[in-house]
Amino acid sequence: MACIKLGIGIADIRGQVGGVKFSRGAGGATASNSPKPINPRSSHQMARRAALAQVTVAWNGTLTEIQRQSWRDYAAGTSWTNKVGTSANISGLAAFARLNTLLLLIGSAIQPAAPTTNGHSGSPTFTFTANDTTNVIAVAEPSAPFDKDIDLSRMVWFQYGATNAGRLALSNKRRYADKTPGDAMIAPSFPLALATPLVFNAGQRVSLGGVYIDEIGRIGARYTASVIAATP
Repeated sequence: MACIKLGIGIADIRGQVGGVKFSRGAGGATASNSPKPINPRSSHQMARRAALAQVTVAWNGTLTEIQRQSWRDYAAGTSWTNKVGTSANISGLAAFARLNTLLLLIGSAIQPAAPTTNGHSGSPTFTFTANDTTNVIAVAEPSAPFDKDIDLSRMVWFQYGATNAGRLALSNKRRYADKTPGDAMIAPSFPLALATPLVFNAGQRVSLGGVYIDEIGRIGARYTASVIAATP
């Protein structure tokens, strides 16, 4: 589904309409054919499908009506920014799925009740290095609001496919890489070596995305950073 921003005509459009994909890069807006693969079955896609199916079953069969209403109330009181930068509200089910597909992806249990405070967690910034010799990504400590000394405070990391050094746009390929949970007893130490599901070579641009989930289950916007991989 495409997100459309209206001005005098159409000011911006992102996403897909029929077989055409709309996006925006450094050179401006682009449109390209976007054929759908037939029933893709990569391990990443299968994991996402399984998580979404599990979340749907939980919403329809496990959650109480009080818990479902808590998600509707949270969604109604929380605005979300779509692909064209405008604010909108989503359904309670969509808010429940947005959090819990992430939790299942990192091996955590489903959170049945909505966050007790409306809004989002915020988006920490971070820096990292990429070592071509060992294919290791080493991340420095993220900024606030991530708090490594609080239980259930979590960073979720995604790695994007490596690209040519001069390309600033992110690759369409993205894989879950690792998680960094806060711990009130033994906080994680940095720099932190993350798992790298996608290989890269010296001279390529390596991009990493971080999403923060706070201790009550609110999600922040994804922050991305990139470096040129080098061999020490």
